[in-house]
Amino acid sequence: MQIQVINSSGDDDSSDVIGTVIAGLKQTPDGLPIVHAGEYAADGLVGILEVRAVRGEREILVVDCSRAHVQSVLEWNSCDDDRKFEDVVIHLVRKQEEQNYA
Repeated sequence: MQIQVINSSGDDDSSDVIGTVIAGLKQTPDGLPIVHAGEYAADGLVGILEVRAVRGEREILVVDCSRAHVQSVLEWNSCDDDRKFEDVVIHLVRKQEEQNYA
């Protein structure tokens, strides 16, 4: 499994990377393989990614990831000892952190 973490900073560089990833995604019968991490707890995100990988999705974009989401996916990757998901690519887009100027 290959995992790419993208920081969503709102600038043109991160938008270009995300746009390039979206352009390269393959349409599935259920639409583009995009997951909104904010809809899942960290363990739930890993569960849905595993379901999607088992059903044949080989490149998945996950948007709005928290630090816990990223950590859970990285831990899941490290536990794939039988290399069942060796050809899966997951792009994790971190949610934009709010600036604290206080």
